[in-house]
Amino acid sequence: MKLLKNALIGAGAAACLVGANGANAQSTVTLYGYLDLGLVKTNVGGWKVDRGYNNWLGVRGSEDLGDGLSTTFNLQTRFNPDTGASERASTLWQGESTVGLKSTKYGALRIGRALTPLWQQVWKFEPWANSGFNGSMAAFQTGSYTSDGVQDVALGFANFSRFSNAVFYDSPTVAGLSGHVASEVERRPGTADHGASGTLQYGIGGFASMLAWERNSARDNIRLAGASYDFGPTKLMGSFADVNLQAVGKERSWVVAATQTLGGANGLRLGYGRNNRTDEHKASLGLTHDLSKRTGLYTDVWRNWTASATTGVALGITHSF
Repeated sequence: MKLLKNALIGAGAAACLVGANGANAQSTVTLYGYLDLGLVKTNVGGWKVDRGYNNWLGVRGSEDLGDGLSTTFNLQTRFNPDTGASERASTLWQGESTVGLKSTKYGALRIGRALTPLWQQVWKFEPWANSGFNGSMAAFQTGSYTSDGVQDVALGFANFSRFSNAVFYDSPTVAGLSGHVASEVERRPGTADHGASGTLQYGIGGFASMLAWERNSARDNIRLAGASYDFGPTKLMGSFADVNLQAVGKERSWVVAATQTLGGANGLRLGYGRNNRTDEHKASLGLTHDLSKRTGLYTDVWRNWTASATTGVALGITHSF
C-alpha cells in the first residue's frame, strides 16, 4: 500500500504540473473505490465475514488535448477487505490497467488489461450487478464460460472476465445504439487462439438491450442476449446465454429478475436462474436500504439447487467513493 500511496501522490503531482505548465491542456486525476462487506451464513457452514461484491481502489484520469480529444488512463487494484489481502496475489492491477485516447466524435480506444465488452455490460441485466456472490444470478447469466478458458486455475481465475495485452474500443452512442469490441493482441503460449469479444447495445426511454459474442483463447464461445425495461418503481430484466465449451459441448443458461422500489430509500431485488446442461437452478431475494448516496445496507437470502442444495443468508454494508 505504501507503493500505491506514493504512486497516487506522484500522479497527482504530475497532474498539477501539467495544469500549471500546459498552454491549453487540462488534466484531472481521481481516486475512487468501492467497499462491500458483511456477515454470511449457509446451511453447510457457520457465519463468516465475506464480500457481497468485489472491492477495489483505483486512480483514473484524463488530459484534454483540444478539439474533443483527450488521453485517458485507469489503474484499479482489487482486494479482500476482510483480510486486507490482494484479491489475486499474481496481479496487482487486477481490475484494470489501461491507457488510451477518447474522442467525442469517434469513441474511445484503450490498450492494456480490462474487462471484456461482455462482462463490462452484462451486469446491467442482473439485480446484483453480476457480483457472483450471495444472491447473485451471475453464474446463470454466462454459465460455465470464462474469458480465459485455459489458465483459470493456475492464475487463480485472475482472467476470468478480462483480457490482458489487448485493445478495447467503445463507439459513441448514436440514436441509442453503441458498439464495444476488444481483442487480445498476443496469443499466449499453449493457447489455441486470441480472445475476442463484442457487444451491441440499444436503449431508448426505459428500455435497454444487449447482444454479445465472445471467444476465449481455448476457442470456447458464448452468445448472449439481455434486456430490461424500467417502469419507474419496477424494473424487469433477463438474459439468455448459448455457450459452446470445447471440453463439454453445448450449454444454455438464463435469468429472469426484477427490482422494485418500496418507497423512500428501500428496495427489493429478486431473481431466478437455470442452467439446462447442469440442471442447476437458483432463486434469490434481497432487500436494500440506502443510508446516503454512497452508503447502503442489504440483506440477501437464496437457495441454490445443485447435487446438494445450499441455502444462504447475508447481511452487509456498502460504500463507494
